[in-house]
Amino acid sequence: MACPLPIEPAPALYVSDGYRVRLAPGVLAKALRLARVRAPLETGGLLLGAVVDGEAHVLAITGPGRRAVRGRVGFEADRLRDNRLLGRVYSRLRYLGDWHTHPGGPARLSRTDEASVRECLSADRPEVLHLLLSGPSAMQGQVVASVFTAVRGEAAIRRMEVVS
Repeated sequence: MACPLPIEPAPALYVSDGYRVRLAPGVLAKALRLARVRAPLETGGLLLGAVVDGEAHVLAITGPGRRAVRGRVGFEADRLRDNRLLGRVYSRLRYLGDWHTHPGGPARLSRTDEASVRECLSADRPEVLHLLLSGPSAMQGQVVASVFTAVRGEAAIRRMEVVS
């Protein structure tokens, strides 16, 4: 299920088979601002937060970094910069996953996106999230936010449903 933007000030709740994710109000707003600045090229960054009582709370996102590669149909993160940043914020915020955009593209993960999400899974990180913003090429008007979760050992990546 997708959630049209702009977003309500309350945290957005996404669920899938017992998995629960809350996006802090400013998270989607910041992602949308970054998406519009980079449109019509794809962009993205990290999802940071905490897990409380089994529920993921996305509290912040990052932008792409200077060395990120942005194209009309692809985005490669600046992982060196991302890893340095994670080292600085690790005591306060945990890496929960990534986000990226599909300007002028579908509200679904491509095979390349799915492979990238699966690469983030490990014994230390058995679940990861992915936020996808899709909409018109300028990322104005009807932009859709979709949240996905990947679980180590499961073949499918789940699209989470937004709960109002």
